[in-house]
Amino acid sequence: MKTYMIALIWLLTFRTVLTGNLDPALSDWTLITSRFMSFDLPIRKYVLQVKSSLPEDYDTNPVYNETVRVDKSTTMMVELYDGPTRVGRLTWNSIHYQRGYDVYTEECNNFYVSYRNFPCGGREQQIWAWKFNRDNVELSCDDEVQYSQYFSRGDPFRNLREKCRDLGRAQISRVAVRFMEGAYVRAVPMEIVQEPTTMEFRVATTFATTGPTGPTSSPPLPGPLSFNQDFPTCNCWTPECNYCSKIECTVKQDLINSNLGISVRSTLHWGKKKLNSIVFYDEKGRILGRFQLGLSGIYLTGCIRCQTPSKLRRARAPIGLTSWVLSLRNLVLQIKINEEVLFERKLRGECAYHYRAVRRFAFDGMNCENRFLLQSDMEIGDMMTPTCSDSCPAFSLADMFGVQRMPFS
Repeated sequence: MKTYMIALIWLLTFRTVLTGNLDPALSDWTLITSRFMSFDLPIRKYVLQVKSSLPEDYDTNPVYNETVRVDKSTTMMVELYDGPTRVGRLTWNSIHYQRGYDVYTEECNNFYVSYRNFPCGGREQQIWAWKFNRDNVELSCDDEVQYSQYFSRGDPFRNLREKCRDLGRAQISRVAVRFMEGAYVRAVPMEIVQEPTTMEFRVATTFATTGPTGPTSSPPLPGPLSFNQDFPTCNCWTPECNYCSKIECTVKQDLINSNLGISVRSTLHWGKKKLNSIVFYDEKGRILGRFQLGLSGIYLTGCIRCQTPSKLRRARAPIGLTSWVLSLRNLVLQIKINEEVLFERKLRGECAYHYRAVRRFAFDGMNCENRFLLQSDMEIGDMMTPTCSDSCPAFSLADMFGVQRMPFS
């Protein structure tokens, strides 16, 4: 009798393993009333949405140390279950922290990952959406993607590569929400979410359609492309580039063996809100990680997280754009200004193994006024045009107003 009751309880608790049904409570907004609630949810068929509000008081740059406990009233958490086994944990915040401690997939990320900007435009009411695609998981706020993680690209630490792949293969049938009292949750069928929700998005998705002769997003370049040409740092975090996922929005360069590196002219800012960000890819266009540079810090996903050296800060241009060169030759990350090496770090172990595959790069979140130099060992993607596929003006503001152009170092 005891064995029968245990079996009955197990079947009732994990009934989605057998039926794949959605918990009826998630068919509409359901209020979270306790610190822990669970729901049946076949997450490959539905998008989990969370409606929350910004707290009245919050600190975007709290103190982090062993003696100070940070109030995480902004934190939300979802645990993922494949039958009775917990296979994943998603943690994110309703605000954008200056240090980038924003969102974290436990099975894939060694560190918290920064949002692209302050979520939902800083509005008090927010609608978050976790969407599990075949190859990746995405988190958006009011339809703006803030985070994307490919299951094949877990960070090279703590066996996260294999754990992240396992998460992508898991048959998730149930979710549990934690620390979300007062928020609302619901599930929306995947096929509905995949449809464009606004006219603006429909225009964006038709912008990069292809024809028999290739992409038609912009007219062909006038004449042959010359090397040492000054190009805008086209932002890949756009719907046209599928949020840095289209190979046509990348530049092909064997950075590991390149003597030239990437020459950039950009504004260097304080804080993590406006970092110069370069996405690294392998030959097939799969994201390996991001290099980020600012006056406060230097970051390489999973491997480097340190303060910017004072000599590099002093070397920046006092006004306007600073010319700097990024090199990964022989797996040594270098930053140079005026031919002087101001930062150097040798990649070793798993970091060296992970980033030795870098063959492409793209710029993430850098505006039209920032520039890079097209070198002789580079091949630009079809959407990397002098106008960034019509998203940037034909001339920079410096050209338009006659400001003297700064030479590359």
